[in-house]
Amino acid sequence: MLKVSLFKNRRIYQFLTGILVNFQLLNFFTGRLYTGKLKSIPFPVLNCYACPASVYSCPIGTLAHFMIITKVPLITIGIVAAVSTTFGRWICGWICPFGLVQDLLYKIPSMKFNLPKHFVYLKYLMLVLGVILLPLIWKEPYFCMICPTGTLEAGIYWIAVSSMILNMAGSFFLFKLALGSMFLYGSIFIKRPFCRYICPLGALFSIFNKFSIVDFKVDKEKCIECNLCRKSCPVDYPIYKDPNSPTCLRCLNCVKVCKIIDVNYPSFLFKRKESICLKK
Repeated sequence: MLKVSLFKNRRIYQFLTGILVNFQLLNFFTGRLYTGKLKSIPFPVLNCYACPASVYSCPIGTLAHFMIITKVPLITIGIVAAVSTTFGRWICGWICPFGLVQDLLYKIPSMKFNLPKHFVYLKYLMLVLGVILLPLIWKEPYFCMICPTGTLEAGIYWIAVSSMILNMAGSFFLFKLALGSMFLYGSIFIKRPFCRYICPLGALFSIFNKFSIVDFKVDKEKCIECNLCRKSCPVDYPIYKDPNSPTCLRCLNCVKVCKIIDVNYPSFLFKRKESICLKK
């Protein structure tokens, strides 16, 4: 068994990623936007280009921009493909800072519930329409215009410090603010609503869960469907139904609570002594 403490607390990685992709914090005080060389690199998390502290570009924003100028975003495709074909949706579970915000909000004591299962397909619709087709046809980055991450990281700040931007934004900003607030407030009652139902980057990653070289397995002969995996899952998914489902965030929570769930992975990713499973 590979007993690696690195896999015990993914919240540390989510927090550190938020710092890594937004380390120009002084820009919040100077009112500047970082436009250096790193900004040409799309980091594989949802992180707004317009955030003053952001030092990398957002893969979804980059994809929408290239649709508008009708060019192929080769770097973005390469980065997303490399991460996806290796880990599947692992980024969503271990790296995404907005996922951390939703996870923490869900810990607030409240009534908990889920939306109908078919709502999970909305994120694919958002990817196809909001990120690809509508920007290609109408030449506007429609998803970026309403993205809750962008509102939280950039929109509120720029509206607060610039009267010119406030006048330009008008009543549409109130709609953006309401939409972002809805997802934040909804995270108190629903496990990761944005990740599960809307995020187009999560939709991109999820396509590769079944084909990635990191492969989850469940010993179905021993599984009694106790749903410990589901209770520990940040998206409320019972992994025994399909270990490599597009829904799975690869967070390893289920592996920690159940000894019949295992992960197969190639030796070049980690030193392969035993299973990556954290519990015998």
